[in-house]
Amino acid sequence: MSERATKLHSTPWQGVFYITGGGTLLISEMLTTAGASATVLEVNVPYATSALTQLLGRAPEQATSETTALKLAMTAFERAQVLGQGALFGFGCTASLATNREKKGAHRAHWAIQTRTDTHVFSASYAADRPAEEARLLDQMWWSLLEILVDDTAPIPSSLKQTSAHGSAAIQELLKPEFSRLCVGCDDGMLILPGSFNPLHAGHQKMLRIAEGVTGMVGGGAFELAIRNADKHSLDFLTLERRLANIKERDVWLTNAPMFEDKARLFPGTTFVLGVDTMSRIGELRFYDNQPEKLGSAIQTFTDLAISFLVFGRIQGDTFISLADLSLPAALMVLCQGVSEKDFRNDLSSTALRMRNSASG
Repeated sequence: MSERATKLHSTPWQGVFYITGGGTLLISEMLTTAGASATVLEVNVPYATSALTQLLGRAPEQATSETTALKLAMTAFERAQVLGQGALFGFGCTASLATNREKKGAHRAHWAIQTRTDTHVFSASYAADRPAEEARLLDQMWWSLLEILVDDTAPIPSSLKQTSAHGSAAIQELLKPEFSRLCVGCDDGMLILPGSFNPLHAGHQKMLRIAEGVTGMVGGGAFELAIRNADKHSLDFLTLERRLANIKERDVWLTNAPMFEDKARLFPGTTFVLGVDTMSRIGELRFYDNQPEKLGSAIQTFTDLAISFLVFGRIQGDTFISLADLSLPAALMVLCQGVSEKDFRNDLSSTALRMRNSASG
């Protein structure tokens, strides 16, 4: 019988656990202690790369990282919202520990706890054999769970790094099923450039400046950051805090609308500023369950709500693709205006910038 597991089982907390690469002793200890059914809603060990990719919606850029731990915890929390009620949490852990073959890089673990109000992420490194590393990780994970969920006052273990972020009441509303929006600033929402901004770069800023000139809404443009996406988990509070910290010169709309049909209902009469790749997806049947009537309904919604799209070209492979190169439904194409390659070309992407920064780091 585990005293620390008994402590957790005696609270109202219910959670989902996603653990990969190491740390599964936590589940064993939790499930073999009486009362586990009061705490554990679901456990998943996505050990294979394909399993982790399926769980998160896409392959992580690095499997063992703080970012992946945060994604696992938020995915687990959203699953807990489906399975449980009351005090809910998601727990995600990804670890690269000693094994029977030579490993590249440090032995390390990252894990995160997501609740309705807060995001917490923990990191630690190790230099021992597998049993010793598993035992230390187990103690550290239990410390974090009791610290966050049971308000235990034990001192933080040495060499354990913790970072936390609190979600305001307004931001917490964005985790609810109902579509909503929140402006960080005072923008009127009539000219919007949506994106993940991971990270924001000069191309985003230039697109919005050009869009203001084209539309005549000088100084009236803003970014939109959706915390919920069509094929991925929602953003956790810490990731959201970090991305907003990099957007200093513009107002930002936060939404939980993953599809443009949903965004249109939140921003009637708006001009959306998009890259050609995003515009192409808006007209693709696969994003509408391959049902032409759903695509037609979305286009009708755009028309009824006076939505327009200002579309910027971008390089794909060795070719610059513009609006004129897309095969969009005619009713959607009439809502679009293209920006020429002469007026804007920026071949830098957020993905390439992250890879470059990671390599230099």
